[in-house]
Amino acid sequence: MPASLTRERSSSFSSLSLPKEESITHMKDTIRGGQRDDIPASNYPSANDLVTPSLQTSNPIESATQSPARKLRVAVVGSGLAGLTVAHILSSLHSDDGQGDQGIDVELFEKAHKLGMDAASLSVTCPCQKCAEAAGRDNGDPNHEHVEGRMDVPMRSFFPEYYPNLVRLYRSIGVKFHDADNTLACFDVTFDSNTSTTDSTPSSRLTKDVNIEAPYLSSRSYKVSSDHTITLPDLPPLSILNPYPFGRRLLGYYRIARDYVKMLTVSKEFMTQGRMMEIGKDPTEWGNGRQASLREFLVSGGYSHDFSAFFVPLFACVCTCSFERMMEYPACVVLEYVARCMPFGRMQFVSSGVREVTENLSKNIGTIHYNTMVEKIIEAGGPSSSTSGPIILIDSYGVRREFDHVIFATQANQAAAMLAGQRASKPLPKPFVTSRDKDDDDSNYGRKEEHDLTDPETPNNVTVENISRHHPFYRQIKTLSKFPYERTQVVCHTDTSFLPKDPASWRLLNIAKSTNADILASPLDKVTAKLEQQQQQSTGFSIKPSVTNESELKNRRKGGHDSGISSPDIYSGSLTPVSTASQSHNSAMATHIMNNTASSLGTTTKFLQTTNPIFQPKPDTVISSAWFERAVVNPESMRAVDELNQQMDDQSTRLLSASEEESTTTTTTPAAVVADRVWFVGSYAYPGIPLLEGCVVSAVQVMERIIAAEPTRHLATSISASKESFLKRDEPMRERRMRRKDELEHDPIDDNSASAVYFKTAWKDTLEDERIWEEQEKARQDAQRGRLASSGDGHFMSAVGSWTSNVYVEVAWMLLLYIAAIVQWWSVFMIESAGFDGSRWALA
Repeated sequence: MPASLTRERSSSFSSLSLPKEESITHMKDTIRGGQRDDIPASNYPSANDLVTPSLQTSNPIESATQSPARKLRVAVVGSGLAGLTVAHILSSLHSDDGQGDQGIDVELFEKAHKLGMDAASLSVTCPCQKCAEAAGRDNGDPNHEHVEGRMDVPMRSFFPEYYPNLVRLYRSIGVKFHDADNTLACFDVTFDSNTSTTDSTPSSRLTKDVNIEAPYLSSRSYKVSSDHTITLPDLPPLSILNPYPFGRRLLGYYRIARDYVKMLTVSKEFMTQGRMMEIGKDPTEWGNGRQASLREFLVSGGYSHDFSAFFVPLFACVCTCSFERMMEYPACVVLEYVARCMPFGRMQFVSSGVREVTENLSKNIGTIHYNTMVEKIIEAGGPSSSTSGPIILIDSYGVRREFDHVIFATQANQAAAMLAGQRASKPLPKPFVTSRDKDDDDSNYGRKEEHDLTDPETPNNVTVENISRHHPFYRQIKTLSKFPYERTQVVCHTDTSFLPKDPASWRLLNIAKSTNADILASPLDKVTAKLEQQQQQSTGFSIKPSVTNESELKNRRKGGHDSGISSPDIYSGSLTPVSTASQSHNSAMATHIMNNTASSLGTTTKFLQTTNPIFQPKPDTVISSAWFERAVVNPESMRAVDELNQQMDDQSTRLLSASEEESTTTTTTPAAVVADRVWFVGSYAYPGIPLLEGCVVSAVQVMERIIAAEPTRHLATSISASKESFLKRDEPMRERRMRRKDELEHDPIDDNSASAVYFKTAWKDTLEDERIWEEQEKARQDAQRGRLASSGDGHFMSAVGSWTSNVYVEVAWMLLLYIAAIVQWWSVFMIESAGFDGSRWALA
């Protein structure tokens, strides 16, 4: 898509060629005719703000009736990665098995003024004197180097081992990415004794007296081969006069290393055997039965508090949630991430930022509606209505449009509200920024005061009990309302008080928690009395906690003090059913030094991005603030994933049956199938941690369901499409998925739910997909340059696991590489203990 279509919508419309002048007038009249009394006229966009048609697309209101053999019309609500991906791949489908014209007209709806995946990102204002004078500012710094670039908000890093489909998508659209060293520092934050540590009211968040303690754990990376780096913890310098701090820290690191190896061995063994869901599980239940929580796994597995003080805050940052919600995660979900990404995974970042992702994905999308919220969708009114589709979509301006299918690429709670025809009771404010793109309007952004006073609790906008069972979308609303969310704030700033006091301890990722935080907070699915009485299970793990009373558990949690690893002094035993991560003392605060991954930001000023701030940065250092809602996982949401996927599979089957009935009889499709034409994509709609990988996979799955539901359209990838396109590259993988589906139908497993199938087959399927990808890369480079592909060009899997499925061989290889890293690590320690700088031998 040309840049003007995504950045300067008002100028793009007039430059396009439309079929006739009346089309523009008709469209404007239609928009104005839908005006509502409760929306000021000044807030109504003009026609060019509402619609951004591509050069090949006629007026959307008229196009549906211009040809008897019209295209399939699909609406996509939301333009995050899931919405952009499903709109992109659907727009790539052609009729007549790929030999005909474009088979689907896609219209994308976005409530913001730009595409959602990039809506909160911002361009950095250069502080140098030359740029300040050019912009008419008098605060330029003559000693500051010139900086430029953008800051992705939120930070979107990924491990290729956990994101194979995202990697393939990025490569297919020409998006380059680079790796970063997995260095981190973990430290505690203490608050003034006069400040309440439980008050999370808006006013209290701004008046905290805080003290940043020295890191209780920090790490640096060591290169052990051309493809591998090992991250190892830093040791404090050894002092002969006072060896106690060194010995105490060394003991804590020993416990962490011991438990880390134990967790790696367990997670990799169960993953490679396809038994991940069996970890700590009651053998009498299966599939949608109860899964052991992460807290139960850590406690019953005997993992030390030293290890938990490192592991839990780290994954609370990965999942962007509070400790209560983190402890509620099913253990199999977290351990699958561990098995895939550790110990050799390297964090990756898109080199030019996610704006390039949004631009490349949106190039082929026919129509994009900006500043447009979807109010509700209803069933078409029968024969008297337009014949363009059975679903009517009504936006916030009262405009009605008809479609054959509607895909919700929003959060589950937002989709449920739109299906129920309700609005959010406590909507999040628009992003606040101090540095705006050229020609950006003030109405597109919020005020700092709104962000400071935002209620961090996620409201429950839809109550299933209040929805009639006869509502056409009752089943979908009921399922969608089972997905829990937590609100989180992301602040970009330059306040280095969010980092350890010693700059030598600054790392790429700096994780802080309150000294009073309870990292093992009781989750909502506490161990039941029946499960507490169970004995050792067949899997080798017991659900029964090894600590049988609260006093013993409290003593265990305090045990970290003796080893030098910070731990809480209190045990809250929180049973709060709704917790919030942002602004909560019982959550981890992650501060990312953006300069470490974007060299264009220079080195003079440290540009920081803090997620879940447990205190606020100095007002004059704030660059931007944005609020988000993040899906979290618990046993109920796992069941909801299975329900949602089963519902969509059933929808596809019913639509296929209705299509076959129409082709053989004169009866029409029953009106009840309107609910079968609504689909859902997003990170929450896929098993595992709700991350970008789920966005891509769920989008591909919905595309396949729509193709199956519309057999008369003969939709397929265009035969003239580039071999580098995502769908062309994905064809062998799709054949593998179809083969897997047939195998499960002919030889079903004990449980064929989406979660059970995923955890049983996903790793093997990923290895097979990687083999296919590397063969494609070899063939492509042979054709282009006449030589073999280099060993690293097509490879994105960890070396451990790509060449063997024997977990013991993998662990042996892992230990050999760790020995090589430990030699470097010990050398750096001796150099620094002697008072010299050893950082040149480590990738800090």
